[in-house]
Amino acid sequence: VPTAPALAAESMKLLAWLAAFNICLCLGQTTRPIRSRTQTSGAHRRSSQHLHQMRRSMLGFNVPSVFGRKPCPTPRQSLVFTDDLDYHFKRLINEKKKSRGGAETKSLPAIAFDIDGVFKMGGKYTDFGAAAIRKVIDAGIPYVLMTNGGGGRSEEEYSKEVNKKLEMFDIEGGDHHEYVTPERMILSYTPFNKDLEHLKNEPVLVVGSRRVIDLANHYGFRKSMHMSEYTCKHPLMNPFGQSGLEKDDCVINMSREEWEEDFKAVLVFTDPEDFFEGIQVITDVLLSSRPGEVEYEPKRRIPVVFSNPDLLWKTQYPHSRFGQGAFRLALEACYRARLDSLGLSKEEIEVRLGDFVQYGKPEIVQFMHTKRAILSQAQRLGCDVSHYYMVGDNPTSDIQGATNMDIRAIKKGDKRWSGILVKTGVYKDGDDPLEANIICDNVLEAVDKIIAAHQDEIIDSKEEQRRYKDSIAT
Repeated sequence: VPTAPALAAESMKLLAWLAAFNICLCLGQTTRPIRSRTQTSGAHRRSSQHLHQMRRSMLGFNVPSVFGRKPCPTPRQSLVFTDDLDYHFKRLINEKKKSRGGAETKSLPAIAFDIDGVFKMGGKYTDFGAAAIRKVIDAGIPYVLMTNGGGGRSEEEYSKEVNKKLEMFDIEGGDHHEYVTPERMILSYTPFNKDLEHLKNEPVLVVGSRRVIDLANHYGFRKSMHMSEYTCKHPLMNPFGQSGLEKDDCVINMSREEWEEDFKAVLVFTDPEDFFEGIQVITDVLLSSRPGEVEYEPKRRIPVVFSNPDLLWKTQYPHSRFGQGAFRLALEACYRARLDSLGLSKEEIEVRLGDFVQYGKPEIVQFMHTKRAILSQAQRLGCDVSHYYMVGDNPTSDIQGATNMDIRAIKKGDKRWSGILVKTGVYKDGDDPLEANIICDNVLEAVDKIIAAHQDEIIDSKEEQRRYKDSIAT
């Protein structure tokens, strides 16, 4: 006859099994994001079903209760509720129709432009970018600039730089001095400002160039600390620090070392200036809230939010350079090895790697923010969007992102997306263009093809706008 303790133990096992089964039922509904062949290899393959739910859990989003107190919500592919963004889009469209008093609304195409490899290579801008934007403005087409970069600049700073550079190549001159406004600028980390609102009053570790701490403060992350400040406060974390003299001063001026930060998230705005330091410090912070006192806290789980998955990007150098995606791959490999050295099972390691959260192209959530910016602009212009175009130089980010959005649009009955690939950046003749609808020599040719395909819509829209303005005047 089983003893009472044995029965209790068996009961606990049964409850645990039922709870796990309940979780699996909920998590099993989650769909995998659509990715290219190159992105489904290696470390990027870790975006499995249960990891998506874990990511949302770590960022503070609702997760189903294992005891049934809450129904399992409809799973999404991204970190935010993209259906909520769809609701926002529909509201914008309805408001636009009401504002026109029932007048017929014309449709126009909309364009999302990549920046690096399309308008510029590193700090060098092309001589046909200004002409391309001018044609888009003259056609009255809604457009945004969307990049997996940003360099730690705010949307205001970046838009001013782009305007200044493009004006230098504007041969025609004219009335258009603002090619892009901050509202038309979607940087890799732009979604951080809206999607991570719940972290703005929490201590967060900020990774990237020195200027990103100002950007974090600009976004409202009130308790943010830059990684360089953290390692200056705890100089022994990095035995190979490049800023040795600065950290020596820290050691001299340091009394008793205190580890009170207890970060709730790591936000990677840009590539760290020191890859080794980034890998070492982020790993330490993931393992423990007090790395100098406790090596590993099993219950500690915080997200690492990346803004850019690009392995390669185009600069003035003849060949593509490593991007933030390379840093993520290196961090994942080292973090995996570190967890293995601590005795964690393969299953536990995979779950912890689910705390790595990705923004930037080709993630659907990044394109949803772009779509919102386009529709807000279309509302101001008084038009609907008939088709979305993504013009970029990178098949695995620009074209794959457009493909992801197009498949999503087909499922939801929304307006379709097309990807246009240009040869001025990462893509070269002979490379796999993935699902690119059109391949062009440069952005000016891409714009010409879009305008030619929608010439009738553009003419009708201009005529409708003229009639609408005349009716208001009378």
